[in-house]
Amino acid sequence: MTNMNRQRTAYAGIGPLKIVGLQLLYKTSKAFKVNPRFTAGFIILLVVVILAIVAPLITWYPPLKTLVGKPFTPPVALHPFGVDDLGRDIYTNVLYGIRTSLTVGVSSVIISLAIGILIGVVAGYYGGILEDALMRITDMALIIPQFLLALVIVAIFGQNFQNIIIAIGIVSWPGIARMMRAEFLSIKERPFIEAARAVGLTDVRIIFEEILPNAIPAIIPYAVLQINTAILVEAGLGFLGIADPNVPSLGLMLNTAQQYLVRAWWMAFFPGLVLSIIVIGLNLLGDGLIEYLNPRLRKR
Repeated sequence: MTNMNRQRTAYAGIGPLKIVGLQLLYKTSKAFKVNPRFTAGFIILLVVVILAIVAPLITWYPPLKTLVGKPFTPPVALHPFGVDDLGRDIYTNVLYGIRTSLTVGVSSVIISLAIGILIGVVAGYYGGILEDALMRITDMALIIPQFLLALVIVAIFGQNFQNIIIAIGIVSWPGIARMMRAEFLSIKERPFIEAARAVGLTDVRIIFEEILPNAIPAIIPYAVLQINTAILVEAGLGFLGIADPNVPSLGLMLNTAQQYLVRAWWMAFFPGLVLSIIVIGLNLLGDGLIEYLNPRLRKR
């Protein structure tokens, strides 16, 4: 019995989403053992996520509340990251800013995955004129810089939190669509797909039960790195002042801090440091997954 047949036998009777989950869980556990980049990135992200979750328990003030301290107070015990120009506690807003960054990153990537997977699946499975049309649209979308297009969308529809998430999600799908199409083009020609057609499975069942569970794991590293890009786009919009003023944002904090770099260095240092840590963690996690999943890059 071939490896592919053994894998299909082991997964018999299990839904496609559970199959993907089992594959990811197995590969994640293996990555911990053999890939230090993945482990380091995972630990960094785990700490960051925990801080975001427990923020209300380890802060003393509501986010964005003004005059909780004397403006421009440097880091002290009561204000570990100092106080900004409006008397807001930077430590509190940084922790809630982490929440904002992670929410934007994950939510926008979910949107881009939904769009990209749909287009990639249709193009890769059905081919022909439909594939050509969808790939030309994808190519056109790739030409436009993501940040510029997100900036235009937010400027047109308003800079509230939901619009920022939607805008970043809308501009991030082309790479996912191309990757999914490539995976479908490869997998649909394999013998077990021909066998599925021979036994009379419909296109929908072949797509969702046979091909998709095998294609999704390949785009997971890209999705992790896309979260990183989405967080940087959100921070960039905030730095330009294109952010929801009612939501704590690391980018918006950096926008305010640039006016006081000499007088109050802590206003820029701590938000910038935390943003860098998040980006480094996601980069390590994504690079580690790519290295582990690609046999040619995997360390022996």
